[in-house]
Amino acid sequence: MTVEAAFIVTWTVFIFVFLIYLAFYSYDKCVLFQDAYGVCFRGSIQKKEENVVPYISSHMKEQFGRKYFGTEEVRGSVDRRGNVTDVTGECRVKVPVRNVFTMSDEPGWKIRTRARAQIINPTHIIRKSRWIGNMAGRRGSE
Repeated sequence: MTVEAAFIVTWTVFIFVFLIYLAFYSYDKCVLFQDAYGVCFRGSIQKKEENVVPYISSHMKEQFGRKYFGTEEVRGSVDRRGNVTDVTGECRVKVPVRNVFTMSDEPGWKIRTRARAQIINPTHIIRKSRWIGNMAGRRGSE
């Protein structure tokens, strides 16, 4: 009985630790995408299109912050193609037993996410909508 209990307790602890690290991974992945999309969206609605990439680059570290569990430093990059902005966030969940949990020689579970937002100028859209509304209103009154 003692030998069997030793195996059961060991495997139970192992499974609980694995589930905790899996929860860290899931939480960090969700928060990383949320942060990447948040900074990407706020950057995409800048008045001047040339300010989009500098705005995102300067606010990325502040947005990512220190809210991630069991990870190394979060790194981000921004890429702009035409009127679309991509923000990529990357970090790694630290796993204590390298070969068992990661199935490779890398020191943890890698999390990588990409958020995309279309660059728009809200002021321009509002003015154009008002102009269209005014033109439709004038035609209805004639």
